[in-house]
Amino acid sequence: AERTVDSLGVSALASANVFQRDALLGAQFELNRKLALFCNGFDETLDRRVEREVLPRHSAQGGLEATRWDALSLVDNQEVELQVSAERLGLQIAQDCEPQQRELDGFVGSVLQGYGDAPRNPLRPEIIGNAIIRSVDQVTDRPDQRKVLLAELGRSLAASLPETYAAII
Repeated sequence: AERTVDSLGVSALASANVFQRDALLGAQFELNRKLALFCNGFDETLDRRVEREVLPRHSAQGGLEATRWDALSLVDNQEVELQVSAERLGLQIAQDCEPQQRELDGFVGSVLQGYGDAPRNPLRPEIIGNAIIRSVDQVTDRPDQRKVLLAELGRSLAASLPETYAAII
């Protein structure tokens, strides 16, 4: 996030379009001002998603766990759009780290072997993308700034995710 604040300033200086420059500078200001809020939101969202991915989906008797009635609800359009955006952002940040991601998937699969049917990597790019999108929502509600922040955070993560996955492995 700190790298993104810096890169937004550089991008704003290089931009020839006045509207784009305003969006970049506004996004830089908002992210810099609410950096702690963004980081806390990202941490909490990522922790919840990782916990949901790691916990077993079946009970000890081999059947499905009892479903709470409040968990049975329709998903609104905004949630569907958020999931699609998270998957798209995940694909963007995963482009340069496919070998590391496959190796991490194998490593996590062997570590989580006793935790359910098919262990999945809880640090998949779409899960990280989901946490980023939800955190950006806490930083700004302006669509132009959200778009700029998501694009710049995606670029920043795409550059650092391969070495992060390699360090985890």
